[in-house]
Amino acid sequence: MPSKTLAHAYNGTTTSLNTGLPRNKINEYTNVQFHESKGAALMPAQQALFGRARKAKDRIHWMFPPNKDERVESLLAWIETVSRDLGTYGLHKFLQSRERGALIANADYRIPGGKNEPAFDWLTFDHLQETRDKIMQESAAFYDPTAQAIIFVFLPSQSGNSVAMWRRKINVPNNMRLMLQAEISLALAALRREEDYVVHVDEASLPSRTEYADAYPMIIEEPGKPKKKRKWWQFFRVDW
Repeated sequence: MPSKTLAHAYNGTTTSLNTGLPRNKINEYTNVQFHESKGAALMPAQQALFGRARKAKDRIHWMFPPNKDERVESLLAWIETVSRDLGTYGLHKFLQSRERGALIANADYRIPGGKNEPAFDWLTFDHLQETRDKIMQESAAFYDPTAQAIIFVFLPSQSGNSVAMWRRKINVPNNMRLMLQAEISLALAALRREEDYVVHVDEASLPSRTEYADAYPMIIEEPGKPKKKRKWWQFFRVDW
């Protein structure tokens, strides 16, 4: 069954770029029509993004180079090419939802009949909080939504249990900020205070040495015995 976050993606952000704002204000500087997946792009990675069976660090991985996969590399390059229009689109989604959030795209998903173009979904901070991923939450909590748009690009594993994730921050065109100043002021006034954005993580802090000293035997390393070194790639072995 789809999660509440996916249900929101299906039902809450299906309006076009022009809905909710005067048509002439948006279209005057926006020449690109962006597709919305309405949650379909998130379905293959539902467990990886929002699952509770594993910790966020085991589900969402940030260390993979983007040039190792053509789908990811081409999507990130495309985002850079249309960054001006995408920045305007991100501002529109913020004004529409009246909440900080981020655009997210599955590098392996295309809209049926969409001419091989990517599709986006808008996830607010509350939805990103459900990932338990610190980077995703802090990215949405502490940025200026009137000046930047946050873009997450992910590539799901074949099992759907893990994703590789990348982030891009793009600027909102200054002329659009000036043109939509009245709408921006209303949206900013409706935002919660910055200290009310609470980052939820599933990492329990380790007890201090003094707390477990009496419960566990002290480990004493043998003098002169060299430590076994691990190869650097062993730290990035992931069960995909």
